Amino acid sequence: MSGAEMITGQLQGHHERCYDNYRMSTENFNTLCNELKSKGLRCNGEVIIEEQVGMFLQLLGQASKLRKIGEDFQHSLETVWRCIRNVLHFVMKLSPDYIKQPKSNTPAHPMLAEGTRYGLFKDAIGAIDGTHIRAYPNSKDKYKERFINRKGEYTQNVMAAVDFDGNFLAVVAGWEGSAHDNTILRSALQKGLLYVPPGKYYLVDAGYANTP
Repeated sequence: MSGAEMITGQLQGHHERCYDNYRMSTENFNTLCNELKSKGLRCNGEVIIEEQVGMFLQLLGQASKLRKIGEDFQHSLETVWRCIRNVLHFVMKLSPDYIKQPKSNTPAHPMLAEGTRYGLFKDAIGAIDGTHIRAYPNSKDKYKERFINRKGEYTQNVMAAVDFDGNFLAVVAGWEGSAHDNTILRSALQKGLLYVPPGKYYLVDAGYANTP
C-alpha cells in the first residue's frame, strides 16, 4: 500500500484513526491542508499534500523516527526529510494569521470592565506562562545538556501569551529546558517578540519578576 492510499484510507475511515495517528481530527487535518495550500504548499513530486502533512504531524505528534515514517509512507529517508522541512516552511507562514500582537489601543476586555468581578484587572490584556515540550537533541550536540529541565527531561521551554478569549498574542520557542521563565520573558521584550501597550500589562505567576 502506498503512502497516498494509506492516508486516504485513514481520512475516509473512522475519525479515531486520524486522531490516533496525527493527534488531529479529520476535519482539522483537512482544514490544515487547505490553509497550507493557500500559502503555497504543493505536491512534492509524486507525494501528495496530505502525505506531506501526515509525515509532518506524525513526527510532531508521535515523535516517530524518520525511518519509521518512511516505512509507513513507503518513501525514502531523503524524501521524508524533504517533505517535512517543506511543510514546516509553510506552517511558519501561517503564524501571522494565528499569532497577533496586541495593538496600542487595545480596549479592556468586557469581563474586566469596571464594576465587574474582575474590574481591578481592567488594564490586563492577557496572561503569560511557559510550558515544556519534549525535545530530542542530537546525541552529538555538545550543548544538549542545556535542554535538561529540573525534572531531568530533555525539553524546550516555550513561552506563550494569550488574551482573555484564548487567542495567541505571542509564542517564543527554541529555548532550552534549563532556561528560566524570567530569562525568556526579558529576552522576548528586548527583541520585540512580545509587545506590551503603554498602560497595559500581562498576568503572570511567581516564575516571572515584576517588570515595568
